[in-house]
This record gives sequence, structure tokens and C-alpha cells, in this order.
Amino acid sequence: MHRVIFDSSFLMAVVAKPTTWFEDIMENVGNFEPVILDCVRAELEKLAAGEGRKSRDARVGLEMASRFKAEPSGMARVDDEIASAARTTGSLVATSDGELARALRASHIKVISLKQGRVAVQ
Repeated sequence: MHRVIFDSSFLMAVVAKPTTWFEDIMENVGNFEPVILDCVRAELEKLAAGEGRKSRDARVGLEMASRFKAEPSGMARVDDEIASAARTTGSLVATSDGELARALRASHIKVISLKQGRVAVQ
């Protein structure tokens, strides 16, 4: 079974524009274990504390992630923690952050992103 580490940008994107992301990931990679790092959860919590649509999307993203496997992270930048965890465990990463996706692909880490409302694995 594959492990997929989720970034806050991906969770918020699928909340903002609902898709069949779960089924799409299953179709592209097979059975998977969704994972959220503590630092990503903290990032979502910080965003959720505000007002407006972005905060609402973060709150719904947190609710979705409550069913994911939670894993500890270090004190580095969130993107660095995601890359490190993916490298160490051989996980894929689901992100809508273009800069993070480029850095992950450069490190030969598979990235799950959204293209025109559908999941793409690169």
C-alpha cells in the first residue's frame, strides 16, 4: 500500500473546488494510506483561526484530515518536513503548491497534484 502525505494546499484546494480526488488517487496509485504531518495540521489550524473563505476551507480540510494517519514532524519549514518525510518513507506527496511540487520532483519524489479538477501523478 502506498503512503500519501497531504499538504495543506491540496486539502484546501479540494475543499474550495470539490472533486473526486480520493477516487482519482485510488485509480492512479491503488490503495493508499493518507498521512498528515503535525506541522501541516498546525498550518491548517493557524489558517482556520482567521475569517473568510480561506479559513473555512482550512477548517474543512482539518476535518477531512482528522481521518488521516497523524505523524510527528520536526521544527524545520513545513515544505522541508514534507520532503524529508516523503524521502525517508518513500511516500508520495499531494500538493497544489507549485514550488513544493517542483522541489519534490527534482528530488525524485512522486507528486499528486490537481490538473483541471482531476488528480495527476507526476
